[in-house]
Amino acid sequence: MKKFVFIAITIIVSLLILSCSSPTRTPAQTTEPEIPAHFSTYTSEGLYSISYPPDWTPALSIMETLWEDVKEWMESVDPEVDLEEIQLLFCGGVPYWGGYYPNVSIGIMPRSTGYWSLDEIVESEYLYDMVNTPGYREISRVRTVVDGREAIIIDCEDNEPGFGRWRYLQLVTVQDDFVWMVTCSCEYQDFNDYADTFESVVRSLRILN
Repeated sequence: MKKFVFIAITIIVSLLILSCSSPTRTPAQTTEPEIPAHFSTYTSEGLYSISYPPDWTPALSIMETLWEDVKEWMESVDPEVDLEEIQLLFCGGVPYWGGYYPNVSIGIMPRSTGYWSLDEIVESEYLYDMVNTPGYREISRVRTVVDGREAIIIDCEDNEPGFGRWRYLQLVTVQDDFVWMVTCSCEYQDFNDYADTFESVVRSLRILN
């Protein structure tokens, strides 16, 4: 559960740092695959849907508690942090005794003034993590299309004290004035077992409004 809270915090921090411009890099272009037919789908009516393997479940019962834990931690680090416009929309994964593993989370926030480029958004997150996240390394960055919308998928790792080495697959996209992030995560040594599943999950995001 503690790592699940940390992953949610990572998403929120990633969204919060989108406040200063930076140079861009050009990711490679790929085509858009279909959502696997055997996946289950969770739909928040009029807002979004996300799909995942049938043994994954939404963590709806802990969403409120998780968000309160995230806010408490963020405010302890920075009492002036403004979390009002950030929403942790979804968490889920395979249930186990300490939470959900592997897991997926969705976060959303309004785009900061002046941030009209997806590349700027992703590059800002990258520069922040390189400086502030222990053991952070970006393994790949791929430009793609998800549900007809431009997106970038980032494969990265970190090594946070107390949590060990973890690996993430994160999709970043923009819809109108909002930034969306979908993040799948697991311990580093398990990533190859879940890589294809993570790819399908992050690409399954559908923004319905």
